[in-house]
Amino acid sequence: EAVAADWMLGFACCCLCRHFGEEGSAAFRRWRDVAQALINGLSEIPTHQKKTVHLCQLLIRVAKGKNLECHFESDHRISPLDSALSFWTSIEREEIKVEKLHEEIRRLIQIQIVAVHMENGYFKEATEVLERLFTDSASDKPLRVKLATVIKSKDPYVPLLQSFSYSLLISKIKSYIELFMKENETNFLIQ
Repeated sequence: EAVAADWMLGFACCCLCRHFGEEGSAAFRRWRDVAQALINGLSEIPTHQKKTVHLCQLLIRVAKGKNLECHFESDHRISPLDSALSFWTSIEREEIKVEKLHEEIRRLIQIQIVAVHMENGYFKEATEVLERLFTDSASDKPLRVKLATVIKSKDPYVPLLQSFSYSLLISKIKSYIELFMKENETNFLIQ
């Protein structure tokens, strides 16, 4: 059972990757449910499956990223993208070399967490998210200041947020998926 579950999880992850970004796709929803059932059935995540599990969880959350009514965590203040960021952080830790793409995706998720709150009119929450996500480190400060200004303007359609759009986030994640799929071409069920 464990071996078959391992094969199925790998296959479900590949299918999720293939259908990611197809908004409202029945195929994505079907494979999301299969992957979630397989993940829920694991008593503990084997080391060789961690990246696969984390990628599935990331894709499931990013797909629901604009829906603030959807919750994956017991704390309802945690948005789907907030939750996705924690899985992205885990994926980054598992990578052998962290590339520019990793940093771009991290930044896009962080910016989109703020942007989605603003698009829904939750400006106070956007400010709280900004304070939580962006530290006072020198590398974070310029972006933090720009985002704070954007939140004060209460305009979610400013050029800064448009240049770091949700569709760009989806596109960057698809670029990462391509790399992941190349690494995992040996999936038993695909072969």
